[in-house]
Amino acid sequence: MLLDPHYGTIIWTIVTFVLVLFVLAKFAWPQLLGALDERENRIREALEGAEQARDGAEAALAEHRSKLAEAESEARQIVAQSREAAEKVHQDVVAKAREEAQGLVEQARQSIEREKNAAISQLRREMADLAVQAASALVDANLDDDKNRRLVDELIAGIPENAQSN
Repeated sequence: MLLDPHYGTIIWTIVTFVLVLFVLAKFAWPQLLGALDERENRIREALEGAEQARDGAEAALAEHRSKLAEAESEARQIVAQSREAAEKVHQDVVAKAREEAQGLVEQARQSIEREKNAAISQLRREMADLAVQAASALVDANLDDDKNRRLVDELIAGIPENAQSN
């Protein structure tokens, strides 16, 4: 009974199955396949987008590395230029100090020369005064001091220069 086949139910089940299959094939199946195709396309586009994003990220990384290398190169150049500038400033300072030292030495020489000439002039005057006094005492003449001084100045002027510097 339970397992006895009922032919009418079997036929109506087959007819209903075929009818449902036809309706599904006509109306639902294309929409399901379209939805599956659309989902497949979205997944494919998402994968392609991810691939493009990965390629873009790799390109950006390569560009970043390139810029970083360029920045390091520029930094090295700046450091080298700074060292060169510092060396030049050092050399300029040393050269200026040498020039100043030479100037001071030259000023000292000139000052010494002036002092020497002043001392020589002082000695000449003192020698002239001593010579006038000695001549006055020896000659015991009535010559006046101006004439005596002139005579001594002429005598001293006649003395050679190398004898004066010794």
